[in-house]
Amino acid sequence: MSRPRLPPRATSPRRWVLCLALLAGGFVVGGGIGTLLVIGAVFAVLDAVVPIPRSPQAEAEDRFARLARSRRRRTSQLDLVDDASTPLATASRRDLGVQLIPIESITATTEASKARLFDRCFRPDRSTEGRWKSLWMAQARGLDLPPVSVYRIGDQHVLRDGHHRVSVARDLGRGEIEAEVVELTTSRRTSSVRPAQPTTR
Repeated sequence: MSRPRLPPRATSPRRWVLCLALLAGGFVVGGGIGTLLVIGAVFAVLDAVVPIPRSPQAEAEDRFARLARSRRRRTSQLDLVDDASTPLATASRRDLGVQLIPIESITATTEASKARLFDRCFRPDRSTEGRWKSLWMAQARGLDLPPVSVYRIGDQHVLRDGHHRVSVARDLGRGEIEAEVVELTTSRRTSSVRPAQPTTR
């Protein structure tokens, strides 16, 4: 598995203002002090253009904080599908093995607890921070993670296991994820995933 490219960090406008101020001060003051100011401006420019790489842990903390803030503004929860009730309980099942599936096709979960912890875009609740960051750092280091587990219903997928992995993969900009796929087929063709019932926190 290739090492994911970490999201770039934007350079603060204040940094450029500082660089310009140091340069201007160096030319105005002149002499030894002016030279030091110009040298300081050069180092500030170099630091902005070629920033020191951040650790995966620092990046994970920033990414999780951003997602958690975004989740608070949008409270739509991940849909819950009860696979123990009809028609899914009586559906025929066919194991399709491990496949690459589109992450956008994962629209629901079979776990009520996970429906409360992740929204429809798989943005995590703050209580998932430790597990989420550890998986993000593992992906940043290029480590292989086990496939997630899904039911396939029509052209959509219901997640059985791997909610944190899906959330991390989405944050890293991936369009697909490895999944162990079990296809469900009912006597009455099910073309879409219907949530069991609204969940409350």
